[in-house]
Amino acid sequence: MTWPHDLITPEEALASQAAVPMLAVDDTPANPQGPLIAVVDAEALAQPVKNPFSIEILLQAQRDAEVNFASFKAFYGAFKIDITERLLKEASKTLTGLKIAHVQIPPGRHKILLRVSDTKGRTAEKEIAFKVE
Repeated sequence: MTWPHDLITPEEALASQAAVPMLAVDDTPANPQGPLIAVVDAEALAQPVKNPFSIEILLQAQRDAEVNFASFKAFYGAFKIDITERLLKEASKTLTGLKIAHVQIPPGRHKILLRVSDTKGRTAEKEIAFKVE
């Protein structure tokens, strides 16, 4: 099946879901003083979602810094495939982060690692896990 938006391709989804869990280890140290990364309606992703769906991501720096939006990265699945450009093509930048409407990805379980730094060089990461029916 061809997906209208190739945020995640069916091949990437299958490869990630078949991967050995230890391949998902990330060596990048995250600073607890770094920016906050949060899903605005995280409860909605706790249940399986249906295509198309929307997601809003909050990016908020600590009081002494600002979010360095140019440092934003998004990685998909166990192999940490860089999907930053694809995600940003589909996203709208908001005053508080990103909003992605009408997301269409293959059915299955998915993990996306979001990473961003602030203007003081502190990095934060957040993994978003969800299931698409």
